[in-house]
Amino acid sequence: MCLVGGFSQSPYLQYRLKQHYESTYKFVIPQRSVLSVIEGAAQLARIPSFITSRIVKYTYGVDCGMPIEKARIHPGISEDHINEHKHINDINDKEYVDRCFSAFVKRDEEVDVGQMVGESYSKRSKSDEYAYILIYRSEEIDPGVITGCKCLGEIQVAYPTDFDDVKDELYVRFYFGESMIRVTMAIKGKEYFEKEVQIKYVS
Repeated sequence: MCLVGGFSQSPYLQYRLKQHYESTYKFVIPQRSVLSVIEGAAQLARIPSFITSRIVKYTYGVDCGMPIEKARIHPGISEDHINEHKHINDINDKEYVDRCFSAFVKRDEEVDVGQMVGESYSKRSKSDEYAYILIYRSEEIDPGVITGCKCLGEIQVAYPTDFDDVKDELYVRFYFGESMIRVTMAIKGKEYFEKEVQIKYVS
């Protein structure tokens, strides 16, 4: 049994542990038990296979326009929010609600190292020259709206000239489980446009 960390230097703690476990285990107590934790963390971080998954502390997602039918049945979206932020998309003539939260992974879920979660989105309006996403995190499992959520960053990509407003989509992908969360947005045209932002992972 190896005792590390600041509290492991307590003679009383060592005495009580030995009382119960010395007959079964051999005790190893480093002289610099506090530094052992730091050194171990630094060494293990260099081993890619050591961490295979993580439990996320927050819900991560993006700001989106949600179809009004879906918004009306979401418990986190009020009728006041719907009335204030609804609009008609001039491409498909359907009604959407802005400033909604599209969750990619929810609080307390397990994500594997390198796991990718992706969603596709349509163009909001014929007049839009740029596609952009705002990345948020929330302490709620499924907040429904971005109000009260923390904005972590944004990505902006210009629509290519040959982008078909009806047929084409933009793709947002979250890559979890690494030391940083990577978020990419891609648009396909004659050329392939993709931008990426990295945000600090909070465990």
